[in-house]
Amino acid sequence: MKFMNKLPILITVPHGGDKIPIELNSRTYLKQKDIFEDGDALTREIYNLKNESAAYIDTSIARAFIDLNRAPSDRPPSNSDGVVKTVTTMNIPVYKAGDFPDNNLIQRLLRKYYNPFHLQVDELQNTHKIKLALDCHSMLAKSPPISRNPGQERPLICLSNRGDKNGNQVQKNKTITCPPGWMRFLKKCFCQAFQFNEDDVKINDPFQGGFIIQSHYNGTVPWIQLEINRKLYLSPKYFDTIKLTVLPQRLDYLRDNILKALCLFFNNNLSSIAGGIKLANAK
Repeated sequence: MKFMNKLPILITVPHGGDKIPIELNSRTYLKQKDIFEDGDALTREIYNLKNESAAYIDTSIARAFIDLNRAPSDRPPSNSDGVVKTVTTMNIPVYKAGDFPDNNLIQRLLRKYYNPFHLQVDELQNTHKIKLALDCHSMLAKSPPISRNPGQERPLICLSNRGDKNGNQVQKNKTITCPPGWMRFLKKCFCQAFQFNEDDVKINDPFQGGFIIQSHYNGTVPWIQLEINRKLYLSPKYFDTIKLTVLPQRLDYLRDNILKALCLFFNNNLSSIAGGIKLANAK
């Protein structure tokens, strides 16, 4: 399935990188496997719709070192899983003892790796004819050790707008980033594209959406956080645990069906999407 032109979407992939910033090479014990398991492995390949979408941005830097989906002030010790981290999602220490970056180094890292990403997101959103922005991730099949509910089963896909299970606003002071009707229709499109059951695709469960969709939502362009379950490609049928590689055809399958879902959404929802900002508070 194709869309008549490039899809009017902005895609961000903030957790797909696997590189250690050069400034931190001597400070960490993390192995490539640790970085692979902590990040959203292979999401730059899965969500690589550069040729089909109006705008796209990702990063090569691993989230274990700079997490682009956190506020710049969100740091240890108040949050071990902040913009810089003390442990990975698997509770493995990121830094050697006594080598956690000091405030000056953190500020340098943010200026070099964090700020340019967010400035470019705003630029892409403002200079392209974007009708929908997607912040794209993958999630563990079960909640990780550092989560509130470790070991809890997760759906195959999660769509988030900072609302409730139907996409509606939960609290008056907590703005949703995408109209509820769009959320529910996009859920149907993903179910159809992947031939999933309705329970396989959840809205705001287990995630309600993070810093990127919250901070870049401007009341005009809707933002959705999209998560796919890693068991869709990191299961033994597709995944080589030694080489940390996935069968290329499986990555193609995921990317093609994500594209199919988005094409279904835009091909069948054009009249609504044309309403643009008027849909910001649509029920």
